[in-house]
Order: sequence, then structure tokens, then C-alpha cells
Amino acid sequence: MSKLNNKVNPKVVNAMLCLAMLVLLVAAFLPIVGVKWEWLRWAFAAGAVVTLVCQVLSPVPAQGLRERRLSRMNVWSAIMYCVSAACLFVHDDAMQRSWVAFLLAGAVLQIYATMMLSKLHDK
Repeated sequence: MSKLNNKVNPKVVNAMLCLAMLVLLVAAFLPIVGVKWEWLRWAFAAGAVVTLVCQVLSPVPAQGLRERRLSRMNVWSAIMYCVSAACLFVHDDAMQRSWVAFLLAGAVLQIYATMMLSKLHDK
């Protein structure tokens, strides 16, 4: 995987990650306010998968154990987004309602990891 990470442009990965996160935001917000379009769950799933790919391809800082751990937490948050997207496709009412819980769990992980990584880089 390190050979693949060396060939990927970090600016492209960051741009794709920003776009995927915007797609996730819009696709998650519209059903909450009452918009019921069938393609929104597909957009949410695409955003989740692209987020996971971008988090896996993003360069992991080799400076310390804590930074590597926080970078892995970002990957786990993207996995939570994918689980949330999978809940949208299950034909069980309880699973279709639990997608928000997985989305929020992934968001909490990502917010914490991003804040701590920026705090480490500021030092």
C-alpha cells in the first residue's frame, strides 16, 4: 500500500475527500428535512465509498505513533460512513432508522481525529 500512496497526489486526494464529504452532507441533510428522492441513498453511498478510498489513500505521517493512530481513526470514521450507507439499503425498518447513528459515530471520530491532528501539527 505504501507504493500506491507514493503515486497518489495528496492535493487530488484532498479535493476528492472534500467533494465526497459535501455529497455526504447534502445526501444526509435532505432526507432529514423531508426530501424523499430515491437517488439520495445512492449519492450517500457513493460519497461514503469515495471518502473511504480517500482516507485509505491519504498519506500517513510517519512522525509518531499518535499521528498514525489518529490517521487510522479517520479511516474508521469512513468505515462508519459506509456502514451507515449500507443501513439505507437494508429492508428492515430498524436498520433504516439506525443510519443516522452510524453517521454521527463516524462524524465524532473524524472531528476528534482532525482536531487532534491539527493540534499536533501546530506544535
